[in-house]
Amino acid sequence: MGNIKKVQLRGGFSDRHKLQSFNTEIQLTDFDERTKIAVVNKIKDWIYEENFYRERENFYKNLIKEAFCEFLSPNLEDKIHYGQNNIFNQYIYAPIMENSYEEVLSLVEYIANYFMQWKKHQIDNGYVGFWENCNIYATEINQIFQQEYVGYRFIDGEIMPISDETEVAEIEQSLDIEFQGCRSQIKKALSLLSNRENPDYKNSIKESISAVESICQIITGDSKATLGEALKNLQDNGITIHPALKKSWSSLYGYTSDEGGIRHAEGLFESNVTFEEAKYMLVSCCAFVNYLIAEYGKIK
Repeated sequence: MGNIKKVQLRGGFSDRHKLQSFNTEIQLTDFDERTKIAVVNKIKDWIYEENFYRERENFYKNLIKEAFCEFLSPNLEDKIHYGQNNIFNQYIYAPIMENSYEEVLSLVEYIANYFMQWKKHQIDNGYVGFWENCNIYATEINQIFQQEYVGYRFIDGEIMPISDETEVAEIEQSLDIEFQGCRSQIKKALSLLSNRENPDYKNSIKESISAVESICQIITGDSKATLGEALKNLQDNGITIHPALKKSWSSLYGYTSDEGGIRHAEGLFESNVTFEEAKYMLVSCCAFVNYLIAEYGKIK
């Protein structure tokens, strides 16, 4: 009868009754086979999407070629043979199924961004497809990550270690604000935090707290005010913050700016700052920025 395929459905009968339970632990440094297969199948769906059927061959070749030259074989000693039937298996399936988690994430991030850029190019040139949302690819990867308990999420074109959907929502909301300077600082903080090869947690915290400082300067109308000064002046500009909340943010300002703090020239070394600290600061600063903008909107 050949190989009989297992029936696997998270939340299905066998899972609910613990007859064939699925993984419920956060996957961080190793992805199970089910997760990898789900990712591979999703990428294959993208490639064979009906809406670019006529362009599929050239698009597919360009994707493989660019990904191959970018990091699959940077020394270019190997050659791609497009005539082979196993091109998908060789350049997408095998690297995802066989490589370590960080290599898998790098490839998935690259491919999803490639598709997002391609879709944006199509929309900019007047092409109306089945869907026009450029971020659909990131959304679909996040859906897989959430379903399979993968401790990463796609945010603003980068995959970063974060699994709480509320935290993701706070970051994404702050990346969509109208204040360009503040938004840029949050993007920088996210990028520094999510760099898996050379993360810079210290400077990520600097950018996060600078985003809060920036929005406070906008509200108070004082572009030279420090965060500590601006927090004291928010009430004079129509925004009343509970004393306990103001005190907590003044303390965080001290953590980053006082002598020995993260923003001080002689402050903590990078090795003293952890990912957990940097992520906490990013999420907290995004949430505070969103809160301040919402309050500011009430008095404008």
